[in-house]
Amino acid sequence: METLFYIFSFIAIFSAVMVITMKNPLTSALYLVLCFFALAGFYVMLDMQFLAAMQIIIYAGAIMVLVVLVIMLLNLSKIRHIKAGLHQILIGIFISAVLFVEIVLYIFNGESRNSSGIFTRALIKKIGNTQVIGEFLFTRYMLPFEMASALLFVAIVGAYLFAKKKL
Repeated sequence: METLFYIFSFIAIFSAVMVITMKNPLTSALYLVLCFFALAGFYVMLDMQFLAAMQIIIYAGAIMVLVVLVIMLLNLSKIRHIKAGLHQILIGIFISAVLFVEIVLYIFNGESRNSSGIFTRALIKKIGNTQVIGEFLFTRYMLPFEMASALLFVAIVGAYLFAKKKL
């Protein structure tokens, strides 16, 4: 199990680095898909098969199709000539340093917490994590779930109208 963790970690880190270093945006998108598959592997290792399937179906499938479509519709010859200013580079370095310090502090000072609440690991194994997720989405988190679906619907209609004007 530990070996799988290191394999998925290497794949995720390697593909994430390749996403930001590739000059071709389509190649970056393909490395991002690889990173999504590595994250799905982490979910499987955590016994969250439903989230792993959703990671692959939604992110590696649907979202990446939209990203590739946008990349193909953009006129990248105009965008390539834009250079980053010094202030943008300094802000990027600062944010990267802060995130790195947070990760190091968490690794050395973070505490492992046991799960709390009514759903123990044994109960989740018995009834399945899909049922637990569904129960939470349609009881406790019904309003945020419906707000997210309405927001996605508005985004789809807006994207359709925006694309219709452009074409």
